[in-house]
Amino acid sequence: MGLTLEEQGQGFLMALAVGFALGAFYDVFRIFRVFARSEKHQVIWQDIFVCFVAAVASFLLALAVNWGEVRFYLLAGEAIGMCVYFLTLGEITFRLAKLLLWILTAIKRFLLRWILRPIGRLFRRIFRGVRAVCVKIAKVTTKPLKFRKKRKKSLETSPSDSV
Repeated sequence: MGLTLEEQGQGFLMALAVGFALGAFYDVFRIFRVFARSEKHQVIWQDIFVCFVAAVASFLLALAVNWGEVRFYLLAGEAIGMCVYFLTLGEITFRLAKLLLWILTAIKRFLLRWILRPIGRLFRRIFRGVRAVCVKIAKVTTKPLKFRKKRKKSLETSPSDSV
């Protein structure tokens, strides 16, 4: 059973759309890697997951267009769709994600430098003062205890008046 040229063209356009969508799906992971600073083993598992999703999408596309027959023009359409995404919209979204990351780190630096650090210094000064007062109180309260121990020892060592 052969496909007409029109059906093949529609299948190719569907493959372009699926490739574009797969490029956007992969871009989500790329942006996540920028924000989360993923380790190597996390990147490997993310790539395996994306490849699995791409394989399922390709299979479903082949089922929808060619009754499950994998044709070169479908795979080429997906690859071209991904390339189109990465060279157009993917570049823009990735740059916007980097810009957003830069803005968020600038806000974080501002908050740390001008708000949280002065509050930390204030609390440090307060706690140093409280600690100094506690140390003075401890010294005042421990001195009588030391003298009591000495007095108790002197009373015990003094000769008894009993006969």
